[in-house]
Amino acid sequence: MPAVVGQYIDQIMTTELRPIGNMPRGVAHLLYNATRSRTAAPLSTEMGQALLDRVGAGGRLLILCGAGGEPTLPTGEIDGLLGAIAIARAMTLGVGADVHIAAEARFSTPLAEIARAGGLNVRPRPDADWPASIAIHVSPEDDERGAEFSTQIMTALEPGAVLAIEKLSPNRRGVIHGATGNEWGAPHFDATEIFRLAERRGVLTLGIGDAGNEVGFGSVPEVRDIQPEGAVCRCPCRDGMAAAISADVVLAAAISDWGGYAVADMIAFLLKRSDLLVDADWVEDVLRAAVRSGVVCGWHARPALSDDGVPLDAQRAAATLMASAVTQALTASHSPSH
Repeated sequence: MPAVVGQYIDQIMTTELRPIGNMPRGVAHLLYNATRSRTAAPLSTEMGQALLDRVGAGGRLLILCGAGGEPTLPTGEIDGLLGAIAIARAMTLGVGADVHIAAEARFSTPLAEIARAGGLNVRPRPDADWPASIAIHVSPEDDERGAEFSTQIMTALEPGAVLAIEKLSPNRRGVIHGATGNEWGAPHFDATEIFRLAERRGVLTLGIGDAGNEVGFGSVPEVRDIQPEGAVCRCPCRDGMAAAISADVVLAAAISDWGGYAVADMIAFLLKRSDLLVDADWVEDVLRAAVRSGVVCGWHARPALSDDGVPLDAQRAAATLMASAVTQALTASHSPSH
């Protein structure tokens, strides 16, 4: 049954609803199929089960998120933040995991406000013993300080898993790009060293994205052929926007936040905990909190009630359908007419 439910969730999370514009249509399913070809189970099933297998009560999960910065998105974008909190909530309330989230300084206040709107406490310091809480860390943008931070946080936390969602990855030449192939390195933390340390230490690595330039998609080389700027980008490096950082488990969705909701819903299904589902009201609450906190819709580049160009009503609908795939599978009912 997890595979059946996961396949339905995957179908919903890969539905492209962005406006027609400067990003290609039809990419979500191509990225999904390329990623899915490497797994025995649907992507949401594989990732949800992997998290539960590696991170139990008291175990630590490190989540990396935060995309967008100067010049076009100076306060950062919404996508990735909501999905990070959805997974953090499922793991914190579902199994008692100790969840830590790392993002650039501009995301600290938004993440705290989104977490509280989503039903979690935020600790005043990482080692504080608060119930139903997460810790937020500031990841530096400078590469040298970033490498030092990576070693420090991996040593201090000793996580059972590291998950990146909508976290931009450098390409093979070490350059971070946006989805359309423009260079976008300076305002972002480079996760290369964290994932390198995780691999050396046998820590499970996971990546969620929607374009193939995010951490994890180094495991999906087809990105270079699928995306128009996958192999040849618009910046002087000319080596494409395709990510170089690989992960053990990768999930491709139409919107990265939807990938986060899908994983959270699968965790709810596996635990048989419908209270952990990402429902429409929860999505609206956290989206409104995100806009109030200052982050913006990555498509419109302004504080709209929209995530990656998809408006609130469609966000609610997608959440409802994914959650319904779980609730219906957890409901025993025999039809008297069949």
